[in-house]
Amino acid sequence: MAFLCSASALGGDWKLTDSVTAEVTAVDRSGNDASSGLVTQVTPRISLRGEGGRASANIAYGLTASLGSSDTDPEAITHDLTAEGDLEAIENFFFLGARASATLVGNSATSGNVDAINVNSDGRQSYSFALLPSFRHRLNRYANIVSNNEIDYVDTTGGSGGSDEGSTGMTLNLGVQSGAAFGALGWNLNATRSKTDFDDREDETTTVDAGLSYRIDRQWLANSSIGYEDNEVQTDRDDTDGITWNVGTVWTPNPRTQASFNYGERFIGTTYSGSLTHRTRRTSLTLNVSRDITNRRAFRESDPFRVGTLINLNTGEQIPIFNTRLEETDENFVNTQARASIAITGRRTTITLFGDIANRDFEVSDIDTDSYSLGFNVSRQLGGGYQASLGTSYDQADGTNDGDSDTYDIRLALSKQLSQRTSASIEVLRRERSASVSGDDFSENRITVSLSSSFL
Repeated sequence: MAFLCSASALGGDWKLTDSVTAEVTAVDRSGNDASSGLVTQVTPRISLRGEGGRASANIAYGLTASLGSSDTDPEAITHDLTAEGDLEAIENFFFLGARASATLVGNSATSGNVDAINVNSDGRQSYSFALLPSFRHRLNRYANIVSNNEIDYVDTTGGSGGSDEGSTGMTLNLGVQSGAAFGALGWNLNATRSKTDFDDREDETTTVDAGLSYRIDRQWLANSSIGYEDNEVQTDRDDTDGITWNVGTVWTPNPRTQASFNYGERFIGTTYSGSLTHRTRRTSLTLNVSRDITNRRAFRESDPFRVGTLINLNTGEQIPIFNTRLEETDENFVNTQARASIAITGRRTTITLFGDIANRDFEVSDIDTDSYSLGFNVSRQLGGGYQASLGTSYDQADGTNDGDSDTYDIRLALSKQLSQRTSASIEVLRRERSASVSGDDFSENRITVSLSSSFL
């Protein structure tokens, strides 16, 4: 990654952690992709987090190698990566950021949960990588020149979706921002040009806008913008160009709480986005809402809604709660979505609640997808090095293209800390899916025994 290129920039507070987990899972699945037998998996993981000098990074990578017996058919190699970082390559002038991801994703909005064991025809491996070069130059006390740019690549392979589907994108930006002389008043002028090359089309967008913000006091910030957009994108709308505007506010009553909301208009009509985060010593609350036009590529490149996590009992790694359900097409759609999670941590017990609701209205094929999910997890330290976890979730999706599905699961796990670096666990999982498409139902039972250790 680019932010690791300068050794002199890595002074500061950095933490490198690792783990290796070996698992044996007994699987009994009936219905769609029926299978039974043992699946052996080995997963090395490594993470690097920290900042110092002129660099920051947050990288977590895991590779899972799977081998099945009997009629099981796991994916031999899968990757799970989230990475982002920044490097101040030339002091106060040139900054280079990078972002990358790799994850298993479902083939459609009704695929349900996908992992290396049950991937079969239901899932595919998705990759993304982006470089974010930016330039900043101080003209004087009144203005600064800023240029924020991006070059990215997204690819999806395997599964039943057909051939590889790589796409590239580029965004060029040039702007002028207010300098220190304006104090609480901020302004900016921007021009942005973006282009995305798909296998069968090119999307191009040009925007110019002017923004104004004002710091009312330590708690409140007001902002607004007005501009014009010229779009050549995939849609059946008669007009994709015109005036854009947006108004919003940011509220920060204390260091533990922040809320923001923005409301505006584009060629698709009303747009909005909002977020709320609140943390105390024992609670953590996150809420996100939004409405705008996007596509599957943009979701997988930026993954904007990983708002909640569970904790792997063996490794301590965070497990994303939300697995975005999308149609297997790069067609643009209007996405309206809300997601939330809350975690309550006691001296020995942690409770996590999470949920989301979404509507996706596609621009050309008129596919309409509605989905929602709810989940609950509780973990408790039992003493003597033991920890127990109980969780359940329910997922419902209605898709014009792929029918309807209802999926629920319940999980029970018990882990034992064997030494400072080593732990063992056993987990029982029951998952069931009911689908309107004939032959797409399944019931699955699993028992997993695992051993995890670290070396660093």
